[in-house]
Amino acid sequence: MNIQRIKTYLRIALYGHVLNWPWLPEMERRRRRGEVTRNAVLDYLQRYAPFIADIPEDGPSDPEPERIFSIWLQGEDNAPDIVKACYRSIRRCCSQELVILDAETLSRWIELPDYIMHKWREGRIRPAHFTDICRTELLYRHGGVWMDATDFATAPIPDYVMGEDFFIFRSDGTQSGSYAFVQNCFFRARKGNYLLKAWNTAIQTYWKYEDSTVDYFVHQLLFGLTVGCNPRARALYEKVPVRAQGATHALWWDYRDRPFCREEFDRVTAGSFFQKTEYKSRSAASPVPGSFSDVMQKM
Repeated sequence: MNIQRIKTYLRIALYGHVLNWPWLPEMERRRRRGEVTRNAVLDYLQRYAPFIADIPEDGPSDPEPERIFSIWLQGEDNAPDIVKACYRSIRRCCSQELVILDAETLSRWIELPDYIMHKWREGRIRPAHFTDICRTELLYRHGGVWMDATDFATAPIPDYVMGEDFFIFRSDGTQSGSYAFVQNCFFRARKGNYLLKAWNTAIQTYWKYEDSTVDYFVHQLLFGLTVGCNPRARALYEKVPVRAQGATHALWWDYRDRPFCREEFDRVTAGSFFQKTEYKSRSAASPVPGSFSDVMQKM
């Protein structure tokens, strides 16, 4: 671990935890901890700003059909029940073709630098961060929509998303990792989009020189670095409609273990066209019979 990383972690520990007074309200402590983490990590990432501050734009490219991309590295057939339910929901609600990639089929769609593939195979890049890398490369190369394997669709993707050259939800201070600017479990981009090209370049540059994540949300923070140091990317980002992520996280964590109620499900999900779930909790793996989690997994 280099000395700058050590200084970054000490700064977060001191100002984000030790001096984040326990008598303050929890939301205030979370806000302060997030602010300290964001600023400390961005300062660390400044070393990569010269690589992304001035990136040439691509020429016109032939458009491809609108697709929804997702990845489950072990293959859809081997996915947990909640993931299978999420994929069924996307096919049920969305008109775009759903392309689910795995460790074997990824190479048919993208070609990542050798250093990334090497670090992934060695376990230095964790699966979650490997799929982060793949999703920006996929949409840069082909355009379309990215949806996480744990995104449960409740309605078609709206025009305010599909009509944009680039769209991503903003962090709103209410969720874990809300210091990280954007939510990358869903985003949309046209093929060759400049903002996505710059973000993708930042991610791949980071992994050229790093062997691990400086923060779990490093890729989202690299997006913040990109729009902060690249004037063209910043101008394009300022034109993206501002939509907060809160409505996409309104259902699962509050309702997953409650007895299912269709009226309540429809009311809560009316705020967004998908709801973020997860697959690691007991609620997901062994749902309470008749609960929201149980019924959703059978939809």
